[in-house]
Amino acid sequence: MDDVHSGLSLVAIAHRLEAAGVLVPRDRHAQLHGRPTGGRRHGRDFDRFRWTAGSLSKILRTPTLMGHRVHRGKTVRDSEGSPVLIGPPLLTEEEFQALQDILNARSNGIHPKRRETSLLVGVAHCAGCSGRMYFATRKSYAYGDYACRASARGTTCPAPAAIRASWLDEYAVSRYREAFAVDGEVTRERLLRDGVRVTVAKGRSGGGPERLAGPDTSRLTFTVGPRP
Repeated sequence: MDDVHSGLSLVAIAHRLEAAGVLVPRDRHAQLHGRPTGGRRHGRDFDRFRWTAGSLSKILRTPTLMGHRVHRGKTVRDSEGSPVLIGPPLLTEEEFQALQDILNARSNGIHPKRRETSLLVGVAHCAGCSGRMYFATRKSYAYGDYACRASARGTTCPAPAAIRASWLDEYAVSRYREAFAVDGEVTRERLLRDGVRVTVAKGRSGGGPERLAGPDTSRLTFTVGPRP
């Protein structure tokens, strides 16, 4: 909690916990009951699960921190409306609310509209780790990016890539039309059907106004082949 109040991001805190060898609650519970840690997730086997910003956020948001019994994310209350307790609280109600206020404040801002299914999900991949890139909103900006999500998968990418989504969409559609000599709408289904893959390398920091004109295509690789 002190790290959150000091301004550290959840990603940074998760990395600290990983570096310190702290077990996630699921693994700690297994250890206390004499069971092996880790398990299978997203088709991969792990000897132990890793901290991510997402898993940390869920923990910091749960009323269990106040000692409450929780069902489907909500406090269970007795017939008089009082919280049902399962143990001593780690945070008082005031401390818990202060923590929520900080987390809520961080999530405020101007966000681009979230898309149910972005055009290049399953098509765009990070050159650093070969993992899929996903659409991500940007605080205080009216556009979003495709970004490497290795940390969300519990892994580390040596060169995580990110690029403005509208730029990459336009690049992929243009190259697809050139490759297949077609006009009309280009859908995600068509791209996947034809085995299109767009690989994005990490960009350099800094640069001048020319960076705002469009993507650095030297970072991008467009290939067509059998669907992986």
